[in-house]
Amino acid sequence: MKGLLLIYAIVTIGSIVALRLPTIGLLVCVGFSVLRPEALWGWAGNLNYMTRIVAIPMLIGWAFRGFGSWRLGRARSIVISLVLYTVWLMISSSQGIDTEAAWWSVLEFSKTLLPVLVGVTMMTSEKETRRLLWVMVLAQAYVSFDMNMLYLGGYNKAQAEGFGGMDNNCFGISLLSTLGAALALVLSSKRVILKAVAAGATLLILHTILLTFSRGAFVGLLCVGFTALVVLPKKLKYVGTIVLAGVITYQLIGPELSNRLQSTFAPQKNRDDSAEGRIDLWRDCFTLISEEPFFGVGPTGWPKVASQFGWPEGKEAHSLWIQTTAEIGVPGVLFLMMFYLLTIKRLWPIARERSPGRDPTVPLIATGIILSLVGFATSAQFVSLTGLEAPFWVTMVGATLLKIRSLPELATEPASEAPKKIDAPLATATASLPAKPSLNSPVPTAGRATRGPVLPAASRAAHRGTSS
Repeated sequence: MKGLLLIYAIVTIGSIVALRLPTIGLLVCVGFSVLRPEALWGWAGNLNYMTRIVAIPMLIGWAFRGFGSWRLGRARSIVISLVLYTVWLMISSSQGIDTEAAWWSVLEFSKTLLPVLVGVTMMTSEKETRRLLWVMVLAQAYVSFDMNMLYLGGYNKAQAEGFGGMDNNCFGISLLSTLGAALALVLSSKRVILKAVAAGATLLILHTILLTFSRGAFVGLLCVGFTALVVLPKKLKYVGTIVLAGVITYQLIGPELSNRLQSTFAPQKNRDDSAEGRIDLWRDCFTLISEEPFFGVGPTGWPKVASQFGWPEGKEAHSLWIQTTAEIGVPGVLFLMMFYLLTIKRLWPIARERSPGRDPTVPLIATGIILSLVGFATSAQFVSLTGLEAPFWVTMVGATLLKIRSLPELATEPASEAPKKIDAPLATATASLPAKPSLNSPVPTAGRATRGPVLPAASRAAHRGTSS
């Protein structure tokens, strides 16, 4: 009941404040998309519209502020990729096999697109990006805590049901999409209490990923660990953290998950039906892609044509990238891939920064975003999850960070610190200069502009006396 009352309070306050500060409404919308209060406290009533109640004032406040600033710097091409993906989604919907369902999917996607645009155009500081990551991580940690409590009570809901309308595979990848951000908060937080909170959240999220028994999520987890070892500085505290996380992960793997993982990489004759079925599904999707390479069969179209290939109607392709290509065509999936890959590519130099005079927290946050996106992109190959919001939120944070770093007026490491370091030498040099000439000394005028007549000393004294 306390959690339910807290949700009502957040919605009420957030709706009012969002009219003036849209970024506060964005925090609430992102937090609710991860927390999914309707799945946690749906027994108390209809909570399906909590996010919408806050989103509408957020969009109104965004409009009052002129829709933010569209000077996006290095994030410009990332946002353009997302917009082009949306345009291609609409074109594909207009000629899909089920236009009504396709346009409904476009409407659903707008609930993700608009907050991303609000965030990229309104957030102007690294502090705001960190705050958004904290909201995501803490919301995911609360969900993970609830799942762990049910597991300790004897029921593994994460594996049996998933969470919030997601099956175990989608839920596992949603968790994985925030794991890198959680790890970045552990490494970059300077206060001990914040490090402890972030570490606890990371462990909860990590264990819940394993509780889903999702092989795709586990493969993504392996890629996250490998990428972390490549990107992070080769220092004991960083390498030790990754190694410790790997040891903990190994200890938490149970026998059932171990058996499922072994079947993933087994020879074809020993492979289970689920793993073998994915390959057959992908083969049929490629057949459809060869027939409709540009616009596909429309969003949500593959489950409706799966029966033509011998699958039950409604069968998903179990691959975000392959199913998206089959539904909206090759150009559409390329725009979506560019949205993620450009973010990773442009954050990589920031994550690899080793300048001793710069704030080390920024490269660590960039590293966390890269890890989250690498984990998502890898594991999404094995699951169809077009509507998953968490990767879009993480990419939004990455794009905002790129915008801040590429626009001098927004940089949090301003050039103003450099003159401060030069002030002391300048003062020393100035002190060593010859003293100014006396007032009674003759003043050379050649090559010098004078501001007014030079009065004799007595006249200047009299003038000062009258002016005072």
